[in-house]
Amino acid sequence: MIEMRKGDTLRLDITLTNNGEPFIPVDEQIVFAVGNGVSSPLFTCPVVEGVAQITHEQTKSLPCRTYKFDVRVYNANKELVATPLFGDFKLLEVVNNDL
Repeated sequence: MIEMRKGDTLRLDITLTNNGEPFIPVDEQIVFAVGNGVSSPLFTCPVVEGVAQITHEQTKSLPCRTYKFDVRVYNANKELVATPLFGDFKLLEVVNNDL
């Protein structure tokens, strides 16, 4: 499970392997996505050099609740190749908006 406060920023280190060896994309694109599991993702982040950056703007207007996340690998033709990571993404309430 990934947890973060609504409106914060978060840096996620994403490590993928292929047969036990580190997966280094050549022509592939890796994307981190958060959604409600019913429709299109609420937001996505490219994974660049093993890092997905979630920005303040991506979560500031979302309701606090538990969403679903996944990490998808697309080939050069932008076709989905694999979804190696998935789970829950919990957006927590802000402790104090006045700070």
